[in-house]
Amino acid sequence: MNQTFDLDVWVKEARREPFKFTVSGLVFTMPAAGELDKSILSTVNIESPSAMDIETLLKAGLGDQWAQFDAIPIPLAALGELFRQWQKHEGAPLGESSASADS
Repeated sequence: MNQTFDLDVWVKEARREPFKFTVSGLVFTMPAAGELDKSILSTVNIESPSAMDIETLLKAGLGDQWAQFDAIPIPLAALGELFRQWQKHEGAPLGESSASADS
């Protein structure tokens, strides 16, 4: 059996529901964490993200919504919890998503 794996098909079929959350009465939507572009890997430490890494990931996830989100005062602990809930929505930490190679 010599089948060629079609990554385009896998990406299309693996789409997950967006992650939605509210803060200050506003609703924000981010893609499932595993749907961020691979280019983000060159700018963050996925295994042990720093506060700056979390901010970079949230900026990438929020996209055009970032400016509105960034204008809202939010405690750092709340940002950490938002990040954990986003990972939980994915079903695994960012570095261990179902897109990772099997070990």
